[in-house]
Amino acid sequence: MNSRLWFKQHWPLILALCCGLGLRVALWGNLPRLGLISDEAEYLAAADWLANGRGFAWHTGYLWTRAPLYPLFLAAHIVLFGRNEAIIFASQSLLSLVNVGLVYAISRQLGASSRTAGGAALLSALSLPLAMYPQLLLSETLFICLLLAAFWLLARLHHRYRLFIGGFFLGLATLTRGLLLGFLPLVTLWLFWHTTGNLRQRAITALLPLLSAGCLIGPWAVYASRTYGGLIIIDTTGAYNLALGARTAYDGGRSDAPTRNFVLALLDPTLDDATRIALTADSCLAQNNDSHLQAALTKPVTAITQAERQQLLSAEGWCLIRAKPWAFVEKTLIELIDLFQINYSGDERLVEGFALGRLPEWYTLALFVLDDTLYITMLPLAMLGWAVVKRENGTLPGLIGLWLLYNLAAAPLLFAINRFRIPLLPFLFILATTTLAAAPQWRTWLTNRRGLLYAVFAVLAWLIAATPYAYLEPRADGAPSQWASYFGPYPSALAATQIAWQRRPQYHAFERLAEAVANDDLAAWSQALADPDLPPYARAIGEPLLAARNGQPTIGLELLAQQQPLYLWQAAVIRGELLRHMGDLTAARQILGQTLVDDWNPTGWAWRWLHPPPLPNHRIDLADDNDLGYIDGFYLGEFDPILGATVRWAGETAHLRFPAAASGRERQLCLRAAANWPVDLSLPTIKVWLHDTMLGTFRPHRRLQEFCLPLPAQPAGTDYVITITGPGFIPDALDLVRRQGPQVGQLRILSFQLDWAEVR
Repeated sequence: MNSRLWFKQHWPLILALCCGLGLRVALWGNLPRLGLISDEAEYLAAADWLANGRGFAWHTGYLWTRAPLYPLFLAAHIVLFGRNEAIIFASQSLLSLVNVGLVYAISRQLGASSRTAGGAALLSALSLPLAMYPQLLLSETLFICLLLAAFWLLARLHHRYRLFIGGFFLGLATLTRGLLLGFLPLVTLWLFWHTTGNLRQRAITALLPLLSAGCLIGPWAVYASRTYGGLIIIDTTGAYNLALGARTAYDGGRSDAPTRNFVLALLDPTLDDATRIALTADSCLAQNNDSHLQAALTKPVTAITQAERQQLLSAEGWCLIRAKPWAFVEKTLIELIDLFQINYSGDERLVEGFALGRLPEWYTLALFVLDDTLYITMLPLAMLGWAVVKRENGTLPGLIGLWLLYNLAAAPLLFAINRFRIPLLPFLFILATTTLAAAPQWRTWLTNRRGLLYAVFAVLAWLIAATPYAYLEPRADGAPSQWASYFGPYPSALAATQIAWQRRPQYHAFERLAEAVANDDLAAWSQALADPDLPPYARAIGEPLLAARNGQPTIGLELLAQQQPLYLWQAAVIRGELLRHMGDLTAARQILGQTLVDDWNPTGWAWRWLHPPPLPNHRIDLADDNDLGYIDGFYLGEFDPILGATVRWAGETAHLRFPAAASGRERQLCLRAAANWPVDLSLPTIKVWLHDTMLGTFRPHRRLQEFCLPLPAQPAGTDYVITITGPGFIPDALDLVRRQGPQVGQLRILSFQLDWAEVR
């Protein structure tokens, strides 16, 4: 077939790919991210350890273990390009475009015309989740690619080489998401049922994909079982999620703490025996005096393997289910409904702060149209697709249906979040466009029982997902609805979108204030505070701090004492800043050293908003409860017994501010630093910058040493703002586990330790 004829036949695919590429380019670097979300920190940490030649050792100290392929995918990028997320996102974006092509190919195998298949491909190209997930460190894009490739290859039973390769891709997909493991036997049974020929031929055809997948899964199962100390086929997330789901049903509401505490008692070596027993006291196994749990609690944590934790978590889950079986059934049905419904504030949607107006208008609109509205529209059409899809197209329609039903059965048993729908979307789009293509014959659907049945299912699915009856829920005036919905009152998708859109002018006013504060432009600062669009919380920040800059910190304290809509930690940081401007450093330390401040470690926020006074001797003592506003890019201070000092770890980019430290002549920057890196890694070389000029480098050792670098002359009374950069390492899994509260899920990448820094 020549290129002109090919283009004439497949132009809808080219159009879909171009639209998909355009959307992904538009999203590139523009997603409203605030930090790592969901499982990103875990995947990145495991991949980094892999890239450093440590195998899968990172997960030996985590709450669970993971399927290996996605960490390997990330590790390959880290080995080749360093810890460069942009390269990973580019690779995943290319895979997502391959997925668009695979949707087109599968739709064609179902008998669709090129235009109908192009419609399915176009929907996949423009679906916002499928376009933005490639720019997240999550496994969905790779998993969908492998799964679609497997389905495309398994569509033709008479080509055994395709069945073998299809099984190979199923194996790869299973090594990406362990949930697929239970699907493999169902595929085998389905192929056996739909294959023609004698018993031997049917068995060979059905077992060929399973054999191929087993050739990949088997070696990993052997490796994982040896590494983690017992039988583990793919990972242990299923055991943890079973215990979590069962606990949710038992307690009548979700709380991660009991399940997490149960695992920590078997994981954290810093806990004493009494604490470990206390953490498991409320567990079902402990209340039933389970001998296996008691034996585990008498052992050192270091002697407990991940396989043993998996067995105890599974036993805990089943114990809870046996205690309240009907509660688990009720919870499962609720989770099934949640799987269909829209959770506007889900982590993966990147909408944190939407009620403050943080989301750009284009993103708010794209989220509503290309995610929520597209899903609500396509879901009932996909249900109707089963009434018109041609069953003579081999095993493919049945496999798609089996995959959808498998997810509907498996996901609610554990817990259901919007993210679990993502691997289903390509198949929904294929079925929905099949319905649209058959729309001219819609009257014939209602003349047979099968068509009527699917029409009922379609209406039911739409009612569950859109929940238009949320308006009928009895509730107090202004109270949020308890039902997630598309149309209903807040927190419906429509209401949340309206809030995000309406609050945008307030956020613009907030940003203008933040810019004026950052530039220390007092006139613009005052003008921003006079803006009627400025929200009360921003005014509560800006007014006291402006009073301090005008030399009136006492007035600032009076303003702060008024009923202001601030977080407690924000009020404490502002109060500490005002006390510093009054010269009362002791009182400032007492305020800034509170646990409620430490929990947030607000170095970035303080760097952005504070203009602290000059320090005595222009010396910053790290982690002395008076360093906020002078530093950025440093983690919470901690005592290092090896160094014998309380220090802060710096990230890969950190900043130091020395107010009014310039004297008009050359000076010195001196730092007391160390780098207690793992022994298998080379110590870093740290670069020090003043604006765009590199002042020099130093290489910290495993003990604290003083390093001095020359500072060029600057006009007297101006600030020295220093930038420090260097490579970092990712610590063990327990370091991430211990990040709780506001820091949960945020991965630490550690470069060097700093005790103090001063300008001489």
